[in-house]
Amino acid sequence: MERVITVSLSDWVTWLQLHEKAALTAFLALVAFLGVYMASRRKTAREENSRLEHLRISLELYASATGPLMLVTDKPSIPVSEKNNLLKKLLACRAAPYATDNVLAQIAAYAADLDDARLPLLLKTLERESERLIAEREKLLRHIEQPTWGGLFWRCIRPALSFLFAAVLFFSLLRLFQLLNDSVASGSQQFWSLLYSWIQLVSVWFSLLLLYPALLGGYRKNERSTLLRVLAITISAITLLHLAGSFLAPYILAAQLLLFAGGFRLDRAKPRKSRPYVGYAVAAATASEDRPGEEAEP
Repeated sequence: MERVITVSLSDWVTWLQLHEKAALTAFLALVAFLGVYMASRRKTAREENSRLEHLRISLELYASATGPLMLVTDKPSIPVSEKNNLLKKLLACRAAPYATDNVLAQIAAYAADLDDARLPLLLKTLERESERLIAEREKLLRHIEQPTWGGLFWRCIRPALSFLFAAVLFFSLLRLFQLLNDSVASGSQQFWSLLYSWIQLVSVWFSLLLLYPALLGGYRKNERSTLLRVLAITISAITLLHLAGSFLAPYILAAQLLLFAGGFRLDRAKPRKSRPYVGYAVAAATASEDRPGEEAEP
């Protein structure tokens, strides 16, 4: 017959008394993990709600300007009252959280000269930006309410990464104290060994500094942020080469710094002139045909 193993409460108490330190450490680690996990979950929820709110505000402002803009675009002449109302709606769009540089520049240019030839292009720009924001909102809602299997798995383990980063940082601090003691007690014969160890520690901290915001930063996804995230993960992955030997530490840190410096090239935004825009000449020609008595602006 199979024997059923039973453990009484007194056996648990005896085991805890024999392993008091281990049990206390495990309990504190569990409490810390649950606390960090729940805090990370709440932070993620706040970030998602904030993005949804920003998308809602941006879409409402764009929609309030698109309606009047559609009404006046095909008119040969626009009454002053309608033009003032349109200008008010367009200026309000500048407060949209996700207003792009292109939209802001076109609104600023129209507000400066009130040239009706800019309106068709401005309408197309607002419609294109609205469609893009609607697609982004739908994608975010699907990610929250209808996640895929991989997305659901990532949403479960993502909060646990904060605890993992905290654990790695804790052990790196223990390594720091050990290196400080070794640096005081050792002689000159261990200079290079200690130097390599210090470089390894700096490399690990540098990787943590880049990897944490790349994975848990909650940044809005776009082409530029994706490139920066991939670059940060690549720099952090190079840290694993330290397992090959401490003598590689200077070269690994140098490679990380070079890649980090190369990331600044991704931050360079190409300046865009406020005028002329792409398609402005076509819009101006169309407007001059509709109003033969007026001369199109060069």
